[in-house]
Amino acid sequence: MMIAALWKRLFASFKQFLEQITKDAMLFLACLAPILCGFLIKFGVPFAEELLTKQFKVTEILGPYYLIFDLFLAVLTPMMFCFVAAMVILGEIDDKISNYMAVTPLGKNGYLISRLGFPMMISFVVTMGVLFAFSLSNPTIVIIIGVSVLSAVLGLIMSMMVVAISTNKVEGMAVTKLTGIFIFGIPVPFFITGNVQYIVLILPSFWLSKFVIEENILYFILSLLISIGWMGILYKKFIRKML
Repeated sequence: MMIAALWKRLFASFKQFLEQITKDAMLFLACLAPILCGFLIKFGVPFAEELLTKQFKVTEILGPYYLIFDLFLAVLTPMMFCFVAAMVILGEIDDKISNYMAVTPLGKNGYLISRLGFPMMISFVVTMGVLFAFSLSNPTIVIIIGVSVLSAVLGLIMSMMVVAISTNKVEGMAVTKLTGIFIFGIPVPFFITGNVQYIVLILPSFWLSKFVIEENILYFILSLLISIGWMGILYKKFIRKML
């Protein structure tokens, strides 16, 4: 009964979260952005490749980098979800709603699960769907699952950073752009060889790319551990700011 009551409170809180999104056109469209970008990449990039190869009379130009497009698409999904979650949380902080919900039966942990945990899980599922539907490189199911997990965790980090640093929604939108630095590690292993590439080793996205390129579980673990490290750094400031 206690577990059932807890889940009921969590879903009620999450329903409130969804209602806020549907009332804001910008946030609603942000949730659809990964699908729109998926169509653009799936059909636009091969079309551009065909035009470019004919123009320059070569066999391929963009083809060798299809995997990069897939990785950026995978990371885009949690980025959009993190932006939406962060904007809702910042609005609730301004309205003192987060403080109120922390002392209700839902509790602080329940509030965090409904505002960050559920969106992270949804971003994982959506990322898998987007990759299955729009991938250019046809990755294996293991790679798709691994990429989806790491991307969802990366989205959680971005949400925490936006809320921790921003004081309002306007600043939140600016900081969201700043968090884009977390995805800069994706192209590095493709274009930089040798030890110099490890200059971005603190970025989980760098190890995400290494995991996909070499299909080595060690890089998956490293990406996950570095992500946990980032969450540890942000957690105290995040909690103090939010509640």
